[in-house]
Amino acid sequence: MSEDKRKNPRIDFCLPVTIKGHEGAKEIKDFSLSGLFVEVEDPSRFARGDMINLVIELPYDKPIVVKARVMRLTDKGIGVEFVDLHPEDLMALGECFDIFKYTIPMPGS
Repeated sequence: MSEDKRKNPRIDFCLPVTIKGHEGAKEIKDFSLSGLFVEVEDPSRFARGDMINLVIELPYDKPIVVKARVMRLTDKGIGVEFVDLHPEDLMALGECFDIFKYTIPMPGS
């Protein structure tokens, strides 16, 4: 088993997301306060280091737009790290994370 090198805990949580400039809605499969994994149909359209803008549909708040850097590519999607996250967006993500971390299993549990 490989060691998880992430800075923040994450939860398996599905949220709808749109990647600006890419057709169709995508789905977040897990997220943390520093990044997330997005399932996409064709990950080969992305490269490590690409900067993208995500529109994240939070379950209890208005959508937020965040800038992210592609850090990881798999055959199912892309792992991204948030860049220049606005404090109010970080607070909204933090509230969502805090609410659901007790009801949704952590990956691997």
